[in-house]
Amino acid sequence: MFFTPSSRNAIKSSALQNIEVNQSTNQAVVTFNNGKQYLYSGICEDAMFDIIFGQVKSFGKWVNASCINDTDVSTFALA
Repeated sequence: MFFTPSSRNAIKSSALQNIEVNQSTNQAVVTFNNGKQYLYSGICEDAMFDIIFGQVKSFGKWVNASCINDTDVSTFALA
């Protein structure tokens, strides 16, 4: 089941529209402002904990560090 952490803490980002995370599968679905959507799999547990429990000050920085720039994370384009 995917959880939207931005429902508690609104996304204020020039690049991101929405983030949904699934802690049980260590996955995130990220929707960018340009409409592109990606599924990131294999996100480290510490990063998942941080975003779920509100330890993230910038969703954009979290996506860059925990999804895009992490070589252990796989990416799949959804839209």
